[in-house]
Amino acid sequence: MNEKPIVIAICMGSSCYARGNARNAEIIQRWLAREGRDARVEFTGTLCEGLCKEGPNLRIGEKTYRGVDPAAIEDILEYECGGS
Repeated sequence: MNEKPIVIAICMGSSCYARGNARNAEIIQRWLAREGRDARVEFTGTLCEGLCKEGPNLRIGEKTYRGVDPAAIEDILEYECGGS
């Protein structure tokens, strides 16, 4: 059975990048590798999505997280993608 991957899209527009998504992207990549989720998660960067004032922004599936703090990333990933 082929499971459809979970899509994680992180905004890499200049505002979100500067506000913390550069660090958030690193945390996500480390978490995916550590939890062995690489195969069932598609992790991608996006250009500005027009929510700059609310950034840094992260979309998982259809849900958008705004003002994402690096300290909250792992909790969000555990909730959305499941941990080990």
